[in-house]
Amino acid sequence: MKKTLILIVVLLICTLCGCSSDDKTAKTELELVTTLDQAILALSTGKCDAIALDGTTAENYVKQSDGMFAMSGVNFDLSIYGDYEGNVAAAKKGETSLMKAVNECISFAMEKGYYAYWTALAKVQSGTEDEDALAIVGDDPIFSDVPVDDTYLYLLDSSDLEKPSLDLSSADGILKKVLDQGYMLIATSPDYPANEFITEEGVVYGNEMMLAKYVCDCLGVALKIETMDFNAVLTAVDTGKVDMSFSGFGWKADRAEAFELSIGYIGDDKVSYHTLIVPADTADQYHSLQDFVGKHIVAQAGSLQQMYVEDQILALGE
Repeated sequence: MKKTLILIVVLLICTLCGCSSDDKTAKTELELVTTLDQAILALSTGKCDAIALDGTTAENYVKQSDGMFAMSGVNFDLSIYGDYEGNVAAAKKGETSLMKAVNECISFAMEKGYYAYWTALAKVQSGTEDEDALAIVGDDPIFSDVPVDDTYLYLLDSSDLEKPSLDLSSADGILKKVLDQGYMLIATSPDYPANEFITEEGVVYGNEMMLAKYVCDCLGVALKIETMDFNAVLTAVDTGKVDMSFSGFGWKADRAEAFELSIGYIGDDKVSYHTLIVPADTADQYHSLQDFVGKHIVAQAGSLQQMYVEDQILALGE
């Protein structure tokens, strides 16, 4: 009688908890954080099983972990999202005049090879360099004798760089506002080397920041940068707190519907990919995305990796 009562209690508890005696499949948990530093802390302290990252950032964190982390060797399938390569800048929906001018500047910088050089500089400065980046930079100094201050001239002196011929005569909306006020205020989350990060000198740097400076120079206005958490950047754009953003964004359908997105820009010839990093002593457990079902995964809120985990791992456990 006593054993029967115990069994009934156990079954009742399982029923109330939404489980059954033969349900041995653990639920996949996706935890969203505001900064990548929080994700790294969670992985290093054993509070999660994996972090979803873009390939370049993943390689950087693994290299800096002194053997604590490892690449899982399992990548997300990007083919299902169409062909949208590189990062994109974002402006408020409807600001087509602004984005047209920005796209002309980006296209010119890509065509002239400027952005590839800025990417190499940013990789060396951030410690994410590869052989190609070192070969491009050579003996060039990362920072010149220009004062590191809020003029952002340390990012880029474009006085000797060619610039596109922009027709700004019919500027409207935010573009007209930017031209009238004499500066463009951009938002960025500086935790995504080499695109945007904080240097040892305590200043914001990165290839996207150099691109933003070039765009402003082409428009004939000053650059101003406001740093914030990644998940706050697009809100700042949407509410008009900033004029636009350069913050390591990839193309997403919902972003394209809600914002004006620039053309994609790529700083090197490496094939982009997105993956997961794990504790080094567990790396041999993972051979496919299915192996992450039931695990505790961390991703940055609002990132492409959040979407990839939701679409390609959480869906496997449903």
